[in-house]
Amino acid sequence: MYEMFESELAKAFDQLPADASRLFHGRGHCFEGLEFVNVDWFSPVVWVVMYGDVDEPVFVRLCDIVKTQAERIPGVDAVLVQHREKGKSVQDVIYGDMPDACVAHEAGESYALTFGRNQNIGFFLDAKPARQWVRENAEGKRVLNLFAYTCSFSVAALAGGAQSVVNIDMAKSALATGKVNHKLNKFDGARVSFLPHDVFRSTRKLAKYGPYDLIICDPPSRQKGSFEADKDYTRLIGKLEPMLAEDAQIMALLNAPYLDEDFLPDIFAQKMPSYQYVERLAQREDFPESDNQCCLKMQLFMPKASST
Repeated sequence: MYEMFESELAKAFDQLPADASRLFHGRGHCFEGLEFVNVDWFSPVVWVVMYGDVDEPVFVRLCDIVKTQAERIPGVDAVLVQHREKGKSVQDVIYGDMPDACVAHEAGESYALTFGRNQNIGFFLDAKPARQWVRENAEGKRVLNLFAYTCSFSVAALAGGAQSVVNIDMAKSALATGKVNHKLNKFDGARVSFLPHDVFRSTRKLAKYGPYDLIICDPPSRQKGSFEADKDYTRLIGKLEPMLAEDAQIMALLNAPYLDEDFLPDIFAQKMPSYQYVERLAQREDFPESDNQCCLKMQLFMPKASST
């Protein structure tokens, strides 16, 4: 187990990219015995996350392996380790010094990271293919970004030439980081709106901002009091049609291993029969998965008349 971890990490450290990337994806169940650990690269910081009840000797050994790799590569300023267990998370710096500010780089864009504030750091690497699709297809479009979190899809849409973006999320702190992301990328505030509201209670207000040529749905899979994918996604899709412009596209994301890739197409068939499932975007290569039903689903839907 340790030899495999060290070998995979060494290969990844030997070719560190400029953009944010995953150096080791244990959660994809492709590396036996290491399903509890991921290692990410946010230049100049290495970010290690371990999940669940990890024995202390195992935890220490894996940290030592990461630290050894970091020490041999110029440009690595710090290694941070977060241990998530039973809904709690603890973070430690095991190498170097934490920079005052850190960002994720992707496709020429910058996204603020919030190490140490919350369990999540403000940027999800696995959604890169969806951001790329938005970047390539947003030109001239009016975009609605539901469950916007820190607004990475908004930044990608504006980078792709979107006419306007409306971001909505009930987490004010996440939207505050989203505003920082727009400033980092020098996007005009006149083209973007930030609404700190509950999506389900704001559909009439959202409709007034519309209609939209592209709607992005990226809700949490299980967030108590906010969204439970298995029961709330149906309700969400049922509210979209009045907001849509002619030939509007919908990008829907689902990060729920317990729900397969037919889950969203089945909901659209029931709630929006005028729309059909077009494609599922491929997972990024540095996220190897033993079962592609368990990873992030990024699925595109279009009106039946325009997708044939």
